[in-house]
Amino acid sequence: MSWEWLNGLDIRALFPITVVLIETMAEIGNRIGLRFHMAKAENADVGTLAAASLGLLALLVAFSISMAESRYDSRRNIVLEEANAIGSTANFALMLPQWAQQPILSLLRDYAAVRITLGVPDDPAKLQKDIARSLDIQTRLWQQAVAVTAANPESLPAYRFVASLNEVNNIHEKRITALRNHVPLAVSFMLVGTAMVAMGFTGFNAGAFGARRRPITLIMSLMIAMLIMLVVDLDSPSRGLIHVSVQPLVDVVNGIPR
Repeated sequence: MSWEWLNGLDIRALFPITVVLIETMAEIGNRIGLRFHMAKAENADVGTLAAASLGLLALLVAFSISMAESRYDSRRNIVLEEANAIGSTANFALMLPQWAQQPILSLLRDYAAVRITLGVPDDPAKLQKDIARSLDIQTRLWQQAVAVTAANPESLPAYRFVASLNEVNNIHEKRITALRNHVPLAVSFMLVGTAMVAMGFTGFNAGAFGARRRPITLIMSLMIAMLIMLVVDLDSPSRGLIHVSVQPLVDVVNGIPR
């Protein structure tokens, strides 16, 4: 099952939908519980199920946040790696013959500018366009590298420039992979499903005791939904409130000589 359709949904829409699903299960459980008059031992069993399901939910939330955070950190680190690689390539370009410097530096500025907005906003069509633009600039940079090495095959600066440019190419694919690497959709569905079951048992337990605790279950539903949205937000750095900073790439663009 593909993630893209869910990844394209706005968090402002996902949050109320998640709250409604969780709170609806809590209300259904509460109404069913109110229809039953259980013995004290049976009520204890239901309470145990509610506590166990909430514990399982807490474990799953922690697991999901850990997965999303690791992906967020990976994307952030790759942006820094890419900025360093582009900056190093620009520095090595300054060691090349004068006739090759300005075309290469101009291409590197264009490349860094494309990478700043890579995947932002969250639009698959724009991402593909940015990838195509990146590959086109890479091709033109390699053409420049071929011309430089052909003019002086034994040049140490040319060798260093080619090695650094190769690192830029490698990081390109790493960053694309990191952008596409999301928390599995099955984990997200399991997280929401477990939250619904846990709140259903909680509502049923309250109803079995003859209590209607709608304000309390609503607060719990809101808090659980917020935790789920935290997972979604961490896992989708180009939308929501949490973003991967591209300031290192901005600094690189500003630092390349003109």
